[in-house]
Amino acid sequence: MYKVFFVDDEASMRAGIRDSIDWDSSGFTLAGEAPDGEMAISLMQEIMPDILITDVKMPFMDGIELSRQARKTMPWIKIIILSGHDEFEYAKQAIAIGVEDYLLKPITSGKLMESLNQVAGKIDEERRGNVEKLISSMKDISASGIIPFAGFNKLPMIEKLRYASKAEAPGFAEDYLASFNSAAIASFIFLYYIIMDILLSCAKIIEELGGDAKKVLSGFSDIGSLINASPGVEDIKKLLTSIMERVIGFRDGATGSKYNDVIVKAQEFISNNYADKDISLHSVAKEVNISPNHFSTIFSQETGETFISYITGVRIAQAKALLKTTQMRTSDIGYEVGYNDTHYFSHVFKKHTGMTPTEFRSK
Repeated sequence: MYKVFFVDDEASMRAGIRDSIDWDSSGFTLAGEAPDGEMAISLMQEIMPDILITDVKMPFMDGIELSRQARKTMPWIKIIILSGHDEFEYAKQAIAIGVEDYLLKPITSGKLMESLNQVAGKIDEERRGNVEKLISSMKDISASGIIPFAGFNKLPMIEKLRYASKAEAPGFAEDYLASFNSAAIASFIFLYYIIMDILLSCAKIIEELGGDAKKVLSGFSDIGSLINASPGVEDIKKLLTSIMERVIGFRDGATGSKYNDVIVKAQEFISNNYADKDISLHSVAKEVNISPNHFSTIFSQETGETFISYITGVRIAQAKALLKTTQMRTSDIGYEVGYNDTHYFSHVFKKHTGMTPTEFRSK
């Protein structure tokens, strides 16, 4: 079934569309309706329709603007625009948006069904589409740094997969699906894009590590078949978990040798510059020619601790040596190892060792 949402400011028009079509046997369901664009956009976020039918002239937000807004948050949606006038400007804007059809009122139920069936054909064609070609082009996508649809999740999945363990994959899959409402998950098209989002993220990581995404992700290329074989939410969770575990396994096998030199270089830089109060994740990342976010992930993954934890450990170790081997004042030692504030240095030292600098020195 294809979910249809209808928007028209004329109550009689909405009633006519609602009552003149036998929705139960049409292959479509009228999932919702609204009298204007502002109300529609809010309701559509909950319903996640496959097809939007909208009048072009409405108060508050017209059909053209509604179509633009809908496309931003629901890129899969197919749009049919209805117009009471043969106005070239409206038609030109509709074409620019990429609507599927532009119908002039009055519209018969037969004509509307003809248009809906044509749109359904396009949806089916997309559903049957094979994502292998998309994965094969991941090198180009990786180079551009663009991951389509990654905005669905508050923390892009690609960042999670860079540091996750296999044990965390089921939880990530569950959290990912929980961020969408049940109506969205019930939509074939929305599920298609969710899975595509995961596959694109996985493919980018694989390509970054020098792997062949098509080979590593073999068995996950036909998204439509995967969805049809996973009828329930739990099945979808298992599917997403399997995909994540596949790329995490590849990542774990590939990252050790790839990033070893990077970590050694970063640690040497920290060892030589820990006393610089301005040393930071960004400055070290710049030194090793990696973006700060990526470096943070790599560093944690390879060393087993965060950048802040590591540099703090280096500073405290040096402070201990100075406390035991010199008569320098605590404030001077703090400054010597990169802390300008004596109180903050003492706080960090005690948190790290369980003792104040003075207590450690007299121990």
